[in-house]
Amino acid sequence: MAAVLSSYIYLGRSLARLSNQQTLETEARRTLGYFAQDVQSASGLTDTANLSDSRVSLLVPTATGNNTVTYYYNATSAAVPVTINGSSVSMAATSLTRSVYDGTSVTSQTLLRNITDNDATTPKDLAIRFYDSSGNEYTGYTNYLSGIKQISLQFSTQIGSSANGTRTLVYQVASNRLILRNRGYLP
Repeated sequence: MAAVLSSYIYLGRSLARLSNQQTLETEARRTLGYFAQDVQSASGLTDTANLSDSRVSLLVPTATGNNTVTYYYNATSAAVPVTINGSSVSMAATSLTRSVYDGTSVTSQTLLRNITDNDATTPKDLAIRFYDSSGNEYTGYTNYLSGIKQISLQFSTQIGSSANGTRTLVYQVASNRLILRNRGYLP
């Protein structure tokens, strides 16, 4: 009986870990898909006063005008209210949220949860990076807004509990450098 129970517990934990890993991969693919589509469709950056390695707002043309698509990473362990185009939006803890302002209202969707620290040497668990047309990375944004032509996203996620053996390995993802296609490429 002890051997059967032990095998049953082992299989249960293994299946839970597998399910958690699939959840991480699904969230990562969905996030990269939205991010790539929005960046490549964007005609420029908006809300530049709040531009940082954890927040970017993109002006995305639509058939009827423009949408402002904002990606915001909340690194804190509690939900926080953030102002997006004049509306207060609650951002979940340790998550990346995509908010779309269509000119009248804001709709938000949490894309990534369980963003975790990859290692002590990495300065951020999630980073939005900005580059010029030659691929040189900017570390300060205010003086170089007109030069930003490429954007990338990188993050680390992990889910589960180490206490019950369902914790996954750290899942690291980095997007390619995505070109703001509808923005003039050359300075």
